[in-house]
Amino acid sequence: MPTTDCITKRSYTHLTSGQRGQIQAWLADGHSITEIAHRIGVHRSTISREIKRGSVQQVKKINDKRVHFQAYFAETAQALAEKRRENTYLSG
Repeated sequence: MPTTDCITKRSYTHLTSGQRGQIQAWLADGHSITEIAHRIGVHRSTISREIKRGSVQQVKKINDKRVHFQAYFAETAQALAEKRRENTYLSG
């Protein structure tokens, strides 16, 4: 029979704009998601989701061919996070 009692209290916090800037810098330096998560002190899935949500499609021309790729930008991620929070407060 499953129990619904929770023994461990969990507290969740949002990433700050400074942490998002660190994520962007460390990604540019080639650090792994796991290493970034360890440095910030959050679970690696938090970083993975943050990168997915804050990435935008970019186009670069290489050898006369257009190459599409995803790039993470801290400013974009922060703006999207603020918009999500705003929408949450309005709907509640």
